[in-house]
Amino acid sequence: MDILQILWCPFQHVYDARGVPYNGIAGPWVQVRYRHTADLGDRFLTPPEPLAVGEPGYLPTPCLLRPEPVTEYPHPGALGEEFEARVEEWEMATFGDPDDPEEYDPRYSWDLSTAPGWKLGGHEPWNYQGYYGPVRCATCGSGMRFVAAIASTEWDGGTESWAPVGFLEGSPRDRRQCREPTDVVLGRRETMRVFTCSLSPDHPVISDLM
Repeated sequence: MDILQILWCPFQHVYDARGVPYNGIAGPWVQVRYRHTADLGDRFLTPPEPLAVGEPGYLPTPCLLRPEPVTEYPHPGALGEEFEARVEEWEMATFGDPDDPEEYDPRYSWDLSTAPGWKLGGHEPWNYQGYYGPVRCATCGSGMRFVAAIASTEWDGGTESWAPVGFLEGSPRDRRQCREPTDVVLGRRETMRVFTCSLSPDHPVISDLM
């Protein structure tokens, strides 16, 4: 297989049944397909348009893709409590407030760990509530493979260091277009994570919002 397709239905779906994709809140129904280029022919030269859209933020605006490999590191919680404590000590010593040692910028999480925005592969993003452990398949219990992140914004005020050079310049409209090129809005401007089973592609996809 040399093509990955991530498909979704642009309507709200509440995932409350066992064995189906789930979200923390209602969201698009997601499916993942692996295909051979030779089997497709010319069917996908023109992307199909949906006949109806339930949520305007679920229909991406076509835009130019500029894939860029980046170096990122796991969420500190995924590396264990000892490493997480060392990261916190480094942040307090390097970026802390001398008048209030408990106040510091979490620069590892913002600048080094889990790149924000749309991405394929790499380390799965986690929200401000922290790390909850590996995502496991609802069918077989094995660890899930992180496939993609689908984001409402490419970066925010805390993660501007990930923005490409020049993308923080220009008018507010230009900066907003750079930050939200797809016009996709998920939940409360959150990021959808997509996982597949590492043992069987036939097991249900897991998607959630962070």
